[in-house]
Amino acid sequence: MTPQEAEALVREGAAIDAGAAAHSEAAASGNLDERGQIVAPDENARAMEWFMVPKVIAWAITAVFPETAPNYSDAKCMELAHAIVPVADKYGLSGVGDSPELMLLLATGMFCAPGYLAHKGRKEKAIAEEKARLEGGSDGSRE
Repeated sequence: MTPQEAEALVREGAAIDAGAAAHSEAAASGNLDERGQIVAPDENARAMEWFMVPKVIAWAITAVFPETAPNYSDAKCMELAHAIVPVADKYGLSGVGDSPELMLLLATGMFCAPGYLAHKGRKEKAIAEEKARLEGGSDGSRE
């Protein structure tokens, strides 16, 4: 066997190993069809991995500014999730769970939300009561 033939065999072996590694990775991530062929992950499935991020942000914004709710539909949140996918791929993230910092941020926001909403409710109630007091009671008299 010549050195060139040996080198060709080494390259062929490396290509086989690379293909086997890609196949194993695809199998682990569920990206194989029923015949065992590698398939690209569904774009919507990848976006669904990130859908929670814009959904939680939308929830937080609409809690503060309810009038903005029509701007944060599920379709708009999914649109943003699709935009997140290439950036996540660039940094090697495969879902929200891959970023402990992001999980902490989202969990903290969800943890604080009930307290914020209770405070907001009390403030709105106090403003309404003060407005009613300034405008007078239902009989038209001032207190």
